Amino acid sequence: MKEKLQQLLETLTSERGELRVRLHLLGMEAREELEHAETKWQNMQLRLRDAGWELNLKAKEEIHDLGENVDELQHKIGDKVADIRIEVVEELHELGEELSELYQKIRRHF
Repeated sequence: MKEKLQQLLETLTSERGELRVRLHLLGMEAREELEHAETKWQNMQLRLRDAGWELNLKAKEEIHDLGENVDELQHKIGDKVADIRIEVVEELHELGEELSELYQKIRRHF
């Protein structure tokens, strides 16, 4: 019985040693995995920062282009308003002349 107990103790001691080695190796693997994950994290942050810069530049370009389009539209609207104003003035002038002629005709009859 003493021999069986001694053999069991040796087996447990051996398994304990193996377990410690496995835990050590698992710790090393875990550290390697953590370092790998940390590298991925840093790369992702760099890509996000770069993407942010690119989006910022694109947004600035699009805002600039939009501003130019708004300016062009304002000029076109301004030109169209001026054209319409001239047409209205000419129409009013013609109406005024027609009214004057009608007034002259009516005055001659009385």
